[in-house]
Amino acid sequence: MSTIAFDLRRRGGLATRAQLRAMGQSDRRIRAALDAGEVIRVGRSWVALPTANAEAVRAVSARGILGGESALRDSRIWVSKHTGTCIVCPPTASRLPPLRPGEYRIRHDASPSPRTPWRVGVVDALAQHIPRAADPNHAVATLDSALNRRLITAHDLDQLMQRMPRRIRRLRKQLDGRAESGLETLLRLAIRAAGWTVESQVDIPGVGRVDLVIDGWLVIEADGSAWHDDHEAIERDRERNAALVRRGYRWHRFGYDQIMDELDGCVEVIAELLAGGAPLHHVG
Repeated sequence: MSTIAFDLRRRGGLATRAQLRAMGQSDRRIRAALDAGEVIRVGRSWVALPTANAEAVRAVSARGILGGESALRDSRIWVSKHTGTCIVCPPTASRLPPLRPGEYRIRHDASPSPRTPWRVGVVDALAQHIPRAADPNHAVATLDSALNRRLITAHDLDQLMQRMPRRIRRLRKQLDGRAESGLETLLRLAIRAAGWTVESQVDIPGVGRVDLVIDGWLVIEADGSAWHDDHEAIERDRERNAALVRRGYRWHRFGYDQIMDELDGCVEVIAELLAGGAPLHHVG
């Protein structure tokens, strides 16, 4: 028989006693694992590995499950800002414990994810988060990320949009699941709003795939904050940049803070680059 820890890992590190019993574990074995410190008790009915997602542990201890932006982050779907831990509970739940600073509660009839019963499924998480996004472009970026990671299908998107208000449904024509980061999406939308032609995830012979190409010759890349900590990635970038120049492209990179905090300034830089005109020896 598998260990308690093994079965908990199959459920993402956190499960109810009833779920563990359904997986073949006995109450005696669960108590023994608790007594040995191999697992910890959470609330009335949950058991967790010491390494379990801290937000999820907190959510179930508050008699809910992880939802909205918190569930999306755990699924590695791009969310522009961390506004707090989202705890989802049934609409009929009563006498709930008070929340702590940095937490908020959503009352929603959401079904837990089958493999991770301590959080809602991706479609429900999107339905809870997208209407809360302050900037519609950031909502598009989150949806692009879910599509790119193949965590929702076209059918899922249809169902999601049926649940959304009209202002969200109108965003569908702006979605592009090729975008590999939310930063890329934000740049793409800003570039299109400025009136330029932009292509996403373009494969350039001798260079590889680049994030965005404007007017067929200006390559724009969006670098996440972790990118600059990787020496090998920096060296690969230098090689790619040289290859782009040799093929007659021009290129520019924007970092996380520039895109998130100074997007208008990024557009101004792009305008200056385009004003210089296409390279004479462009062979793309």
